[in-house]
Parts: sequence; C-alpha cells; structure tokens
Amino acid sequence: MGTPYSAVLTLMVTAGVINIIMGIYVMSNRSKQLMGKTFITMCFLSAIYIFGSALELSSGTLTEVKFWITVEYFGMPFLPPVSLMLIMHFLGMERFLKWRLRFIMYLMPFITLVLVITNDLHHFYYRSIELHIEPDLHKVDLNVGPWYIIQGGYTFGCMIGGVVLLLLYWNRMRSSYRLQHIIMTVGLLLPLLGDFLYLGNLTPGGIDPIPVIMTITAALYMWGLVSKGLLNVAPVARDTLFESMSDGVLVLDMNNRLVDYNPAAASVLPELTTSSLGTAIEPILALHTDVNLLALHAGGEEETPRIHDEIKWTARNQSYYYQIRSSFVRNKGGQETSKLIVMIDMTERVRLQEQLRELAYHDGLTGIFNRLHFIHLSEALLHQSITKDEPLALLLFDIDHFKQINDVYGHDVGDRALLHVVEVCRNILRPEDVFGRYGGEEFVMAMPGLSWEAAEAAAQRIRSEIAAQSMVAATSEQEISVTASFGIAVARGGCEEKDGGINQLLKSADNALYEAKNSGRNTVRLASSSN
Repeated sequence: MGTPYSAVLTLMVTAGVINIIMGIYVMSNRSKQLMGKTFITMCFLSAIYIFGSALELSSGTLTEVKFWITVEYFGMPFLPPVSLMLIMHFLGMERFLKWRLRFIMYLMPFITLVLVITNDLHHFYYRSIELHIEPDLHKVDLNVGPWYIIQGGYTFGCMIGGVVLLLLYWNRMRSSYRLQHIIMTVGLLLPLLGDFLYLGNLTPGGIDPIPVIMTITAALYMWGLVSKGLLNVAPVARDTLFESMSDGVLVLDMNNRLVDYNPAAASVLPELTTSSLGTAIEPILALHTDVNLLALHAGGEEETPRIHDEIKWTARNQSYYYQIRSSFVRNKGGQETSKLIVMIDMTERVRLQEQLRELAYHDGLTGIFNRLHFIHLSEALLHQSITKDEPLALLLFDIDHFKQINDVYGHDVGDRALLHVVEVCRNILRPEDVFGRYGGEEFVMAMPGLSWEAAEAAAQRIRSEIAAQSMVAATSEQEISVTASFGIAVARGGCEEKDGGINQLLKSADNALYEAKNSGRNTVRLASSSN
C-alpha cells in the first residue's frame, strides 16, 4: 500500500481513538446529563464509522469492501440526527426532543442500515459496488441507488439545520459560551464541506474525506472538553431555567421595548404575544398597574435592583399582588445594555397577612371588632371626646337566654343568632360608631357624641329592632324570638379618664347590664350618675 494511504489511515485511526477516548471521558464525568449521553453516542458512532472506513480503505477484495461498508453504516447514517440533537441540547431546546421526534429522527438511518445490509437483494441503496485495484492504490466505484439520494438529503438537512440553529442562537448565547458555540459550529461545517467535496468527486482518488476531517473535529472537541468546558450545563440551564421559572421575567432594551419574556410573564401579562416583541412595554404594564416600574437611574455596577413591594396588580378581572424587581443588565465594561424586570407573585402572602390582620382585629364568626381591638379604638374615642369636651356613650348588651337557644336548637343555630343580632345592629349604627364582640353572646358599642338621653334612645331602638325581627331555625323552619338586655354608661368631662378610663366605663355599663337582666331582660338600664 502506498504512502498516501498510510498517512490517511493514520489520520483515520487517530480520529477513531480520540472519539473513543472522548466517549469514555464524558461517560465517566457527565453520563447523567442528556447532553453528555448524546455526546457519548456521537463519539462511539463516529468511531464505528471511522474504523469501518479505514478498514474498507485497506481491504483487498470486493467482499471485504462490502463488509466494511456495511460496518460503516452502523455509525454513519445515525451521526447527522445525533449531531442535531446535540446542538438542540446545547441551545437548551431539549423540551422539543420528545420520544416521538427522536423516533422519527432515528427512523431514516435505521431504514438506511437495513437497506445497506440487504443491498445485494434489491440494489435499492447501491446499484453496484466495484473495486478497481491499481499498483499504488485501489478505488471503489459506488453506483448509487434512489435511497442513497434520500439518505443524502436527510444527512444534509440535519447538518444544515444544526448550523442554522447555531447561527440563530448566536446573539442569544452568553458571551462566556461563544467559544463553545464556535466549536459546535465548526464541528458541523467541516463535515458538511467534506460531503460537498465527496459528492462533487473533488477528493483525491474519490476517497471519502469525512473520516479524515473528523480527525480535526475530534481534536477540536477534545480540546473544548478538557480546557473550555464544552459540555458545561450552563447554556442548557440558561434557557431551561428562563422558561421554567415561576417568576415572570421581562427583558427590555434601553428604550423599554420588549426583547424577551418567559411563560410565567405571559400569565401575569395576558396581552403578551410573540408580536409584542420589539414594541414598547409601558402600554401593557399600564393595563395592570399605575406604578411606574421602569423608572431606573443608571448608577455604578454595584447598584441594587429597585424593588416595588406588594404592588396591586389587576388581570382577568381579579386582583393580585406582586413584588417587582427592576434592574439593569450590564456588559463586562459595566455599561447598561438592557433592563430586567422580575415579577414575583406575593398574592398568597398578602392575602395570608390580610387574614392574620383580620383575625388580630376582628371576631372570627361575626366579622366585627374583637374585644382587644374594640378597647383600643374606644380608648382613642374617649381621649377624643375629652379633648372636644363631648360625651361618649358605651352600650353593653347580651342576648337573652342564649344558652337555651344552643341547648334546644344546637350551636349552629346559636351562631346564626349571633350573626342575626349583628346584622340588625349594623343596619342601625352610624358610621362613627364602633361595634365589637365583648365575649360569648355579649356585645359592646362606643357611640361618640351621645348624651344619656340620646344613648338610651339608641339602645331602645336597637333593642326593639332585635325583638321585632325573629329568625328562623334552619332545621324546623320554626321562628325563634331573640331579645337582648342593655346597660349604658356615658363619659362626661375628664373624670372617666382619670378614674380608670375606658375600663371604668365598661365596668359601669356592665353593672347597668346586670340590673337590666335582673329586671326581667329585654330592657335598658342606665349606669348611676356617680359611675
């Protein structure tokens, strides 16, 4: 065999060995990553193709040539789709690589392999294979059949598709991964160029140049793996993380035009579509909030994001709450290149806080103020009445025979009785009056500006309304008469504040209530003027 063949075979064997080494290297370090598994597959398929080509080139009989061509096809037709899958992994597009798509991508090379193995039966892939042996070299003439052309189209489609994807994603790839991007692009372009040369019969002796070219691409991949982190997961994670984030993310240019957004942002801003890209974001934001989220001021590289906490947000006729973080995206030189808006859903937290606040200030059953908050508010009213030299009336009342209602009809009807009384009172009380549940079936009202006579008239009106409006027991539809007894105390001047304040006023009203209950209930009693 001549020297040219020896040099070519040496390069082929070198390429095959490098691919095996790369496959083992990645297998031992990154076998759990989908991109790593795809790269391992590509390495071993390349090794099969390269070694098969080398052995075909060194064969001395037509039978050996046919055998090693068949071996080549256990690797060669599968390489283009696997390379395309590797590119898709690298660009973070694995969400498209469902099992159906993988099946379709592998179906064509599998059919090709079967046709090559059975070619002598139908000659559908190669019409004929001829070996011409000459003193310095031998040449294999392949007369291609129709499926060879189909497989060739599929091969070019996968490789060109991979190159196009890499070019389309060039501007979207972070600058720190541009070198890996270039390696992947060159790794596709060189075999693609070799295919064109081979099909154009422009290679010496008609030798397939791809296995030789793969020496260069294998060395390039190996260098990228060892020193440049070729299979670093960050390019994959960047797009995957962006798409899967639960927080809405908007990327804007410096003129506040929309550059990109993730699915979570589309749920926050239902108006967002692909046609929104390149358009101003302000009109869309204005549909949901009045807060200016884009008012950022350029500063140093250490500038912290601007945070709007618990912004009320309206979407789909419902109210939500978001924490909005606005910040600049800077290049390595610290120059602002774009803006980033992150929308964090705070709705559940805000609603929980509101519920806790409601429980802290209000009675859980009736919704009116609880005892502690009522005292706090009535103390403020007492201080205000003293400042203005105006009276403050305190009405303390409870439902008559409430225990009997619970015992006869059940506690659920007892709860309905409490709600019934509260509703009657709410329809009578003024906006400035403070109404609270004092405990059990006992209620209290602070009514600023009412004298003894006015307070008694108000209490009588409430008492008569409660007695007049019967409630119905849900189980038996029986009407239940509900009445209440009232005790009244009125603060005059500053004596109540000096002598116990609101607690003294409550004690006086409680004594009057005790008198009302001892007087037969469903009545009103005033505290003595000395209290």
